[in-house]
Amino acid sequence: MRSTHTAVLTLLLALIGGCTVGEPSESDAGSQADATSADSGAPDAGSIECGSRGDTVGEACGSSTECDDGCFCNGVEQCVSGACVRRDPPCVDELDCTGDLCDEATDTCDPAPDDAACADTNMCNGAEVCVPGVGCVPGPRLVCNDDDPCTIGTCDPVTGCAYVARDLDGDGHSDDRCGGDDCNDDPSVGASVHPGGTEVCDNGLDDDCNRVTDYYELACRATNDDCARAELLPGPGTYVRTTRGATNHYPLSCFAGGIDTVFRFHLDEPRDVSASLRLESTGTGALAIRAADRCADGPDVACGNAVATRALPAGDHVLVVRTSAAVTFTLSLSFDAPSAEENTDVCGPGTTDISGGGVFTGLFADVEDDYEIACNGGAPTRDVAYRLVLTETSDVRLSAETSTGAPVTTYLALTRDCDNELGAIGCATSGSPQLFRQSLAAGTYYVLIESASATALTWRLEATITPAAVREPGDACVAPLDVTNRSATVPISELSLDTGTGCGGDTAAFRDATFAFTTSEVQDVILTTDTGGPHYASVSPLCGDRAAETFCSSGSPRVTQRLLRVPAGTHYVTVATTQLTGDVTVSAMLAPATFPPANDECGGAIDLTDSVLSRADLTAASDDVLSCGGNGAVDTVHRLVLTQERAVTFVARRTGGSTEPLAIGVREAGTCTVRSSDASCGFGMPAVISTTLRAGTYFVVVEAPTAPGPYSLVAYLAEP
Repeated sequence: MRSTHTAVLTLLLALIGGCTVGEPSESDAGSQADATSADSGAPDAGSIECGSRGDTVGEACGSSTECDDGCFCNGVEQCVSGACVRRDPPCVDELDCTGDLCDEATDTCDPAPDDAACADTNMCNGAEVCVPGVGCVPGPRLVCNDDDPCTIGTCDPVTGCAYVARDLDGDGHSDDRCGGDDCNDDPSVGASVHPGGTEVCDNGLDDDCNRVTDYYELACRATNDDCARAELLPGPGTYVRTTRGATNHYPLSCFAGGIDTVFRFHLDEPRDVSASLRLESTGTGALAIRAADRCADGPDVACGNAVATRALPAGDHVLVVRTSAAVTFTLSLSFDAPSAEENTDVCGPGTTDISGGGVFTGLFADVEDDYEIACNGGAPTRDVAYRLVLTETSDVRLSAETSTGAPVTTYLALTRDCDNELGAIGCATSGSPQLFRQSLAAGTYYVLIESASATALTWRLEATITPAAVREPGDACVAPLDVTNRSATVPISELSLDTGTGCGGDTAAFRDATFAFTTSEVQDVILTTDTGGPHYASVSPLCGDRAAETFCSSGSPRVTQRLLRVPAGTHYVTVATTQLTGDVTVSAMLAPATFPPANDECGGAIDLTDSVLSRADLTAASDDVLSCGGNGAVDTVHRLVLTQERAVTFVARRTGGSTEPLAIGVREAGTCTVRSSDASCGFGMPAVISTTLRAGTYFVVVEAPTAPGPYSLVAYLAEP
């Protein structure tokens, strides 16, 4: 036996010595001594090879050494009561999943765990493993998640993870956002919405997933055809309904033909009520508000495509909707706190004052179309007027909006003169336009509001007025830079927008600078403005008053103009630019006044003779009358005397090489100095008027909106 066998045998005998039958003999004790000696490094003279002795179990013995068969894996042999017995093999455990393998060559045990022996029939609870010394241990549960939001992970005990298309509402149709055909997979809606479902006409859902909802479905018919079956609306909101299936019952004061449906609503207290109708296809229609107990015959409290009424009493009311044909329509209904009618129709001392700031609302049914707002382009819509009185220089912020039941484009203007649309201090256009003007001088102003929709129902204005903030030099009328016979420069970065100019530069994208020059007598002024880029420049005797401008032009990078015969006094230069960096530089050099033309005014009019060319010059002329060329266009005057009725053709041309257009206007005697009294106008290059005039005296006003210079005028007379 090898020394290691002997050592192991000795150790085992020592451990179990108290459990054997009988005591070891003296020879056993000697064997133990021999084993101890061998373990300490002494040579093993009696080493036995495994199997060389065969099986010793049961043989007679005098010591355990005689029983040792030299093998490790079959267990330790001992001599007990004179016979060889064998203890349990060293590598046998009680675990079912280990292999109890023993290596005879190395005298070692290999438990050889077998995971398959631990496996159950459920893949979902994970793969079980065999751990030596412990046994079968459960594995981690399967996580069936493929990170795809369009799939739902499931687990089958036999096959494991599987992934199916998302169907959150469990209707058997997968979400169309994931390639399925279910247009609404929201589980809160339920399983009723899917292809092939039954369309419910008033639930706001596309129940059959055909991309047509509620009353847009041709199959949905009106059930509220008369007053007895009026549909009760729960309150303000937007409702899609139809007149399909309806008949003609209740003609309206504003729309007699067609077919009608009826809606009922209730007010617990008086309210301002507005409603609007939008047809979803061709045709016409209208709606009316009536008291519920007068549903069939009215009268109409309000009638139109869009309606509004102030302080409608508490109680039950109806909306009668009529359309020219069976169509789907959208009905919008809104309630507001009852309001008192205010004086917001025209500008004047009694106009509602907003000087204290706040929020102001109203109904367009209370106002008419009285004024023109420049940024509206002259569209004939009703306008609203408010009065603003500033007792000190102030910063003013305005915002407005109008509605037909839904927001629409709104026009907002700030002006000193409601009748002069070109003189507005500011005009803004958008769904919610805003105007912010800093350092607005003390005085009386008006705020005008118009809507792009002729059926606008309501408006809302918010005004904030605060004391003027301190301004940088050159940034506003309160701090102009003097440029009389000098130049001055201000950084663009220090500027904000105040008024802009009458010819442009008044939108939120611009900044403007303010300068001033003073003349002690009538003088010419050579004005130069430079921003390094595109800009507008204007001159006005009233700072920030665009209606009073005597000059306005644009250019890049500079504007240079000789201003002729500028009256004595202080004049203000406004420069507006969209640039964000750089400087604005302005100079105003004074020069002797240019002598004006002889026919600068009506009293010096030059007589015209049939077919004879009359030559004159607009240079140094002033703007004495308001004629066809508009405000700010310099003018000269000619006179034509007719002794009998004649067909007359007037032709005005530039003679100095300029291609800029001219304007000519014809007015009768006695009206030469009257503003805007022209009977006929011509505009262009050349400017031509062909008209028939009775016997009498006529004045022809020639104007240059831009670039004054020499011109010719001729009148051709013929039989009428």
